[in-house]
Order: sequence, then C-alpha cells, then structure tokens
Amino acid sequence: MCSEREIAHADLIRGLKRFATRRALSRSDFYRRHVGRLRALLETVQWYVNDGVRPRVRAFLRAVQWNIEKGKNFDGLVRALTTHPLLREADLIFLNEVDQGMNRSGNRDITADLCRCLGMHGVFAPAYLELTKGVGVERELPGENTTALQGNAILSRHPIRSARILSLPQCFEYFEFSEKRFGRRIAVVAEVELPGGRTMRAVCTHLETRTTPRGRARQMRAILEALDAESVDLPVLLAGDWNTSTFARGTRWRALCSLMRILLSSAERMQRELCHPDHGREPLFDLLRQRGYHYRDWNDETPTHVLPVEVAEDAHYVPKFSHAWVIRKYQPYGCRIGLRLDWFAARNLRVLGEGEVQDGESGISSVRPQTVSEVTDQGRPVSDHAPIVVDVALPS
Repeated sequence: MCSEREIAHADLIRGLKRFATRRALSRSDFYRRHVGRLRALLETVQWYVNDGVRPRVRAFLRAVQWNIEKGKNFDGLVRALTTHPLLREADLIFLNEVDQGMNRSGNRDITADLCRCLGMHGVFAPAYLELTKGVGVERELPGENTTALQGNAILSRHPIRSARILSLPQCFEYFEFSEKRFGRRIAVVAEVELPGGRTMRAVCTHLETRTTPRGRARQMRAILEALDAESVDLPVLLAGDWNTSTFARGTRWRALCSLMRILLSSAERMQRELCHPDHGREPLFDLLRQRGYHYRDWNDETPTHVLPVEVAEDAHYVPKFSHAWVIRKYQPYGCRIGLRLDWFAARNLRVLGEGEVQDGESGISSVRPQTVSEVTDQGRPVSDHAPIVVDVALPS
C-alpha cells in the first residue's frame, strides 16, 4: 500500500504532466502552490553515510568517472566495480545518469544501493523529476516510476565533509520534449577529506547534449566561476560526461548542418575530430585552460561512447534518403563511430603515471590515465559509456 507521501508525489507528477509548456506551468496556480516543494526536491543533496568505510589505497587517490546509463544493468555495474582490477580499487567515483525510483532501473535508489554494495559514502544530487518512463523500450516496460528522479552522484571511501548543487544555464527545455522532465542540468560539488587531513573539491557534472558547443561552454563557465567565487582555494578534481560531441543538436537546422559536415568530411578526419574535441571545436576546453585547469595529461584519447550511425538520435530531422549515404560511408567501420565525451580536469593537483607510486599497505601501484573499454557482464554492456580512470597524487 502506498504511503501518503508517495500518493502526494504521484499527484505532483500527474499535475506537472498536464502542462504542455514551461511557460504555461509557471503561470499556473498549480505551480505557485507547489514551487516550494519542487525546489526542495531538486535542490537538496541526499546523503548516504555508512559505518566501517576504509579506503582501498592510502598513498594516492584512484578516481573513476562513469556515465552508468541510469543504472539499468545494476548487477553488472556492481560486479564491474568490485571485480575489475582497475575499477575495484577506486576510492572516489563520479557517476552520471543516476536513477532514483525509475521503473527502467527497477525503482532502485541507485546511489544508496551502490554505496551499500561497495562499502562507500555517497551524495546524490537530483537534476530532473522524470515525467515519463524514459525512451524507446523503457516506455513499454511493465510497472511505473516511484520517486522518478535522475541526477549525478559522488561515491567516496574518504569522508565527504560538505556537498552542494550548482544549477547550470538552461540550454534545452526538456519539459517540452518527448522525454518530458522538470529540472535542469547541474553540477554537484563535494569537499572530500583525504589522508593527513588534506581536503579537495570533487565536482561531478553532466553537460547538455541537445545544444551547441557554445551552450556547453556556458555551462562549464558557470561551474568554473562558482568555484572561483569560493573563499577557500582548494585543489579541484572536475569530472563528468561533458557531451563534447563537437556537434550542435536540438533543432532541424543544426541536424542538417551536422549532416553536411559528416558527408563532406572523410571518416578518418571525422573520427580524429570526435576523439579530440579540444582541438578547436568545443570552447569549454579554452575556458579550462584559461582558469588554470589541466586535462590533456589526465585523459587518454580513446572514445568513451561508440555510436551506431544508423540510430543517431537526430536522424528524424534529416531526409530519410540521406541515412543510406551516411551508412554507406561508415560501412567499412562497422557503421560505428567513437566519441570522447567523458573527461577529468584538475587544478592544483598532480596526475600520476604508470607505477609512479606504490601503496605500502595494499601493494597497489598507480596507473596511467585510461579508458576502460568494453566493460560487459554476461555478454551485455554494463553501460553505453566506458568508465575512465585516473590516479592522483595526494595534495601537500
């Protein structure tokens, strides 16, 4: 039987779904009655603190960034994070597309369940209240959502002393999209205490995909300016799925311009540009460099997302006959193209190389920054993104 709180939450979702546009919603009595509740729901960090949590490595910090595709393959995710020789030693994990109470991921609280299974503390920052069950086959699954939230999370075996949510500039209105949502893109900023009482800021974000490279740069600028405004200058490790596709998306005109670029560029050149979005096509990297952040030595050049060209999300915007042209062009490459979407960047921290530092207690040695490609479980990909790994020298 549903509690009064669950019934009220379901009524809130039903009420939001009645409005076709954000403008109509904002002018309604319904919104005026519920705006405080909506803000509290989306602006409150959820905390998960466990007893007996101990770091796996004390001589340095291993961090993982992973877009987990909502946590739909939860069991595979847990097995990867507990058995993979690189992932299992991570004491700081940044996660994007984290569900809470979504039917497609078993209505789990993904952050809470991961913290319990991995023996970690965690914070979850809601970005969206989901008003549908998702996309594609997710809509056809039996059952309904419960809390219906999606956001970003940071898990740590070191104490998390504080956490807050940064709301980012709106570059696409999902309330008026087929995958209807109420909310905005965010970053979660946590202060993590490392061995020796040293503190660093861990920042996890998921930037907009249905916008332009300039739109993503606006969102990154908001994060960097917020961090610069802090009175305490702490080392920063910034991670996330930055959606650095190098394409502008979200409208028919943008899709047509992207189609022309694909058709006029060689497949080899296109692949180089998509694996090196920092070479002029994504201005957010200029902002990072200008503000003293380093990223080139913190990432390899491997794609973190491999896209089948025949199922590109904006394909419906372009003439159907053009699909065959694109497929024929990329047939020698298995009709797949790789994109570098996930990144680390850091300020006032030092990245470690292969075997540079060894932990005396565990015997674990540092590794070079790398992408862990093709993480599967029982023949099935754990996520549509690959996790990335970096080892960090402890700040002095």
